[in-house]
Amino acid sequence: MSKGSFAEMNCPIAQTLERVGEWWTLLILRNAFSGMTRFDEFQQHLGIGTNVLSQRLRSLTEDEILTRTAAPDDGRAFEYRLTERGLALYPILIAMMEWGEKWVPNPKGPRMKLVERGTGEPIAGICVHSADGRSLQPHEIAAVAGPAADAKTHELSCYSLPV
Repeated sequence: MSKGSFAEMNCPIAQTLERVGEWWTLLILRNAFSGMTRFDEFQQHLGIGTNVLSQRLRSLTEDEILTRTAAPDDGRAFEYRLTERGLALYPILIAMMEWGEKWVPNPKGPRMKLVERGTGEPIAGICVHSADGRSLQPHEIAAVAGPAADAKTHELSCYSLPV
């Protein structure tokens, strides 16, 4: 299967990738979570071509991940801000950051540390929890087909990681 579009694939991961799976998109979101809001800030920091940035911002806006509003101090400029849908992507970016720091580290040390703004204390990190709060490992979790599952989803739910 070549990557043209995942739009027809009945999979939540594929549907997420359809909206945010392109690498520039994830870096734009990283910058938005850091507080960047303006086209020129994104363009300058990322070194991304204006045509590519325009397209990615348009897609993020169409998918209601970002909103686009006139800048209060400049009627010709726009600001891009995360929506509730966009804010919900934060754990994904944090998980990617944690993975990168652990598995593709910089020899000089961490490139970034996440701390709680109010206390300055390090955050605990991303973990999957049971309903009662216990940390779970991938082999302790089963994917069960839901009511919208198609044949491929049912097939996928038959597999599991060995214990």
